[in-house]
Amino acid sequence: MSFHDVRFPTRISYGAIGGPRFSTTVQTLNSGHEQRNINWADARREYKVDIAPSRGSEWDDLLSFFHARRGRTYGFRLKDFSDFKIKDGEIGVADGIERYFKIKKIYQDPYVISLPYERTIQKIVDGSLSVFVNDVAQFGNWSADNNTGLVTFTGAPTDGAIISINCEFDVPVRFDSDLMEASIPGPDIHLWQSVKLVEVRP
Repeated sequence: MSFHDVRFPTRISYGAIGGPRFSTTVQTLNSGHEQRNINWADARREYKVDIAPSRGSEWDDLLSFFHARRGRTYGFRLKDFSDFKIKDGEIGVADGIERYFKIKKIYQDPYVISLPYERTIQKIVDGSLSVFVNDVAQFGNWSADNNTGLVTFTGAPTDGAIISINCEFDVPVRFDSDLMEASIPGPDIHLWQSVKLVEVRP
């Protein structure tokens, strides 16, 4: 298993710097005009965290977390405080047959120039998910996999019904270094700067 279902300490991730990154190749032609090509269909999130001077058990916990992940080997959950909720998010329209619906978050262009961007959501926060059919809350007729973001109904919703959800979610990430390069500015004081975390794609 290349992913551990544990969350990076939120007291540290609260100070993270980062967000979605796209990959675009920009070629400048002899005329001075540009040609731009999209390399990735989906954005990949990147973060940098500075571990403030920490002492005692707090540092021991972080040290143990890094060792348990074996550096870059195993992924883990990260709470991105800038984007961790879905409110009244539509995830599908029923056809009377399908029972499975994938959780996604849709980002609408406020100027309606480009198509909406659909982001696949995997790591649902346990206990945060509510499911609605035509805005009516559902109970006892569905289940969800919090690691894949798949909602399964016991019976197919009625044809044409709109399936929507509320939930909180984490970002699947990994360390981008196998080296824990920490400094020790004083007795029992540890500092680890520019800790880079990168999103693990579904």
